Amino acid sequence: MENKLLAESTFVVVDVETTGLNPSEDRITEIAMMKIRNGILQDEFSTLINPLVPIPQSIVNLTGIDNLMVADAPTAREVAPVIAEFLGDSIFVAHNAPFDWGFVSETAVRERGIELCNPQLCTVKLSRRILPHLPSKSLGPVASALNITIPERHRASGDAYATALVLVKFLSFIQRKYEIHTAGELLRFQNGWLPDSKK
Repeated sequence: MENKLLAESTFVVVDVETTGLNPSEDRITEIAMMKIRNGILQDEFSTLINPLVPIPQSIVNLTGIDNLMVADAPTAREVAPVIAEFLGDSIFVAHNAPFDWGFVSETAVRERGIELCNPQLCTVKLSRRILPHLPSKSLGPVASALNITIPERHRASGDAYATALVLVKFLSFIQRKYEIHTAGELLRFQNGWLPDSKK
């Protein structure tokens, strides 16, 4: 993975909607995953998930996902193996990756005993490096700065799609401006690293 060229690396952009903010206590209500390779969408998967607990009204107001919508959806126990298979050994990407990774990895372990170990790439961290002037690095302002329209805000597939477009634009820019060509370099770049030629 470390020395794999970016053009040959597989990225899976993930967005989850949840019943709250705590991955050990709260549950996923929707997940969307977009598989990107060499700037092209290769595959996608999305589904509502029955959290088996009531969805708080504040979350219903934010996402539009209510208890009735998830009543007949598969449970996390059913979906966890599909998520793990879709991720494979790809780079896990999300806007604020620790949040989405926390829920996805916690769910996989809790429901099926599956330990996910994908490297994580955070488009919020990349935004801080590439768009430092932007007052807010949340998905709305970042997408807007890049002329990307979010099809459906605060729904997993809409947010994942927009994040995938952000990723593709960022990858193109990073390779051009910083001469970063491998997955390992990209993962270090998000945390402040620069190639010697660019310091």
